[in-house]
Amino acid sequence: MKRIRVFIKAIFLVVLAIFLQRCATQTVSIEIENSLPQSKLAYYNDSFDKLREDLWEKAGFTFSQAQLRQFRAADLTIEDGVLRIKTKTGGFSKGGLVSKYKLGGDFDVQVECHMDFLVGKQDMDQVLGFGIVERGKKTGEMRGIFLGLLKRGESGESIIHSNYGEKGKFHPGNWHRTGDFYGTLRFVRTGHEISTLYKKQGEKQWRKLNTFPSTRNDAIVGFALQNFIVKRNSITAKSSIIAKFDNFKINAAQEIIEEEI
Repeated sequence: MKRIRVFIKAIFLVVLAIFLQRCATQTVSIEIENSLPQSKLAYYNDSFDKLREDLWEKAGFTFSQAQLRQFRAADLTIEDGVLRIKTKTGGFSKGGLVSKYKLGGDFDVQVECHMDFLVGKQDMDQVLGFGIVERGKKTGEMRGIFLGLLKRGESGESIIHSNYGEKGKFHPGNWHRTGDFYGTLRFVRTGHEISTLYKKQGEKQWRKLNTFPSTRNDAIVGFALQNFIVKRNSITAKSSIIAKFDNFKINAAQEIIEEEI
């Protein structure tokens, strides 16, 4: 089981860095029927007052031997009641958390995140990802759905975007220009669809980027910060990038499956 979990985490983090090309947003209201009671869901909510090893596993992954040779695990710390991830300089750096439990049926999950983009850093990328991986019985049946922030080293433009990937192919969704981001990222799965949404700090309504097809398989959830995209083969990374995560919440879920021991 441990080897399988490591492989699944690797798949999860591989697809975190695939990016998108189009732009559209919508306001949206989605409700989950027949959810577990809030008294049950509350256990899995995390305000990051401490690192809860009962809920999360640390995860980091590279995409090539060139990246692996210069890999430096990002620092994950709890500071002032938030989870702070800081990449290291001088190499490919990444850090994140993946859930030890799975979500079944329909669900609605969200996490707050803060990220200030650095300006003029062409020697690295700036990537924050929030993701769901639907786990099939076979490797080829897995599907990853991702929502996040991106600023490529060669581009002065920062965006919020979402996409999904399966069987080695990635399907781009919409993207929207954004500056420094203070807000909340959210996934809602109902039936055979999963929607990606976000809301900036101070906004009352959610904006929907995309609705993608869903396999309905049990799913793990996680998030990460990294200073490189999949195809980057060289890096100097003279500066660290920092992201903060807070108030992870399962708003609704029809089923939660604990990790097998």
